[in-house]
Amino acid sequence: MDKTILLIDEQETDSSANIDRREDYYVRRAVRAVLSDSGGRVVLMHAGQRDYYKLPGGGVDAGESLEDALVRELLEETGSRANVTEDLGQVIEWRDFKKMKQISYAYRATLNGEPGEPNFTQKEIDEGFAVVWVDNLDEAIKLVEAKLTHEDLEVVFMTKRDAAILRAAK
Repeated sequence: MDKTILLIDEQETDSSANIDRREDYYVRRAVRAVLSDSGGRVVLMHAGQRDYYKLPGGGVDAGESLEDALVRELLEETGSRANVTEDLGQVIEWRDFKKMKQISYAYRATLNGEPGEPNFTQKEIDEGFAVVWVDNLDEAIKLVEAKLTHEDLEVVFMTKRDAAILRAAK
């Protein structure tokens, strides 16, 4: 996965961001998917408490391959089994407010079977997560991009990341 889809740097959003030694930042590897069914519908996660949409995915566990992490995350977050079909690239985020560099590896995947029931974490339940299947990529992009100016910086980072991944899939 050599293609960088987007580089998000907090310094570009907020020039007053406190940048300490970035080489000491925690590096988080994550996976994200544009998961679609045979009819072209795309799955998104809606976080009701902060009212934003995001792609399913999450952190890669130690010793886990990127593809295995993606299949696991899709099953946990959407309840759906999936086949990974395409490597879209990566999004690199410098989140100075968290002293973190996040690398999100993005893929296209297709639904394998019928959608199931998610197995949300307590944090996801508390945030009011719900699985939403939208009609197509254009609708998914519109919903995600609607929060590009959210007051929560973390939501802005997720929105920029996921909008770029959706556009790369288009």
